Amino acid sequence: MMAKRVNIFIAVILITFMGVKVEAKKKESHNYPHYVDEVTSSFLKQMRKEFDFACEASGGSMPDDVQEISVQLVAFRSATLEQARELEVIATEKFIQIINAHEKLKPFLREYPFPSSRVRVAISFRDPKKKNLTADNNVTFVFQAKNKIFYQQNTPDDLTNPYGYKNIKIEPYEEALKIVQSNSAKNTPPQSKNI
Repeated sequence: MMAKRVNIFIAVILITFMGVKVEAKKKESHNYPHYVDEVTSSFLKQMRKEFDFACEASGGSMPDDVQEISVQLVAFRSATLEQARELEVIATEKFIQIINAHEKLKPFLREYPFPSSRVRVAISFRDPKKKNLTADNNVTFVFQAKNKIFYQQNTPDDLTNPYGYKNIKIEPYEEALKIVQSNSAKNTPPQSKNI
């Protein structure tokens, strides 16, 4: 009889301990959007300091874990396709590095290391009066989706295009990364605020 009471007492303690541990894990899991905010904030500060980018929007897909993190940046200047490629790749790689280095976020990432396919960086190039640039040979919007980089130009007068943009080039992200790394290896300094 005494042994039965001891076993019941031990079982109750174990169940209580396990419940506390599960509850602690639940509370910790509710913090992962805060960790996403931390990495996004760190990234945006770095982008403002290095390239004078403003943030237009940020978000992602995080119903049960971190599936995707996205930011939309604004650069108040023009950019050629080559400059847009370099900025898109540099920004994406920096964001990936910051995400993967955040120790508290790691357990909540859908994949670790978090790949470029789950990071969405979009950059709008605008004049200082916040109007889109329409000059020939300039990119007005660059973004990555489905592991491809899309380079677009503004088409405000084209009534057949309801979205106001047309693709001028689409290339695989890995190809763009190799081009930027190759240029960097040739001692081409990264483009910064003076683009």
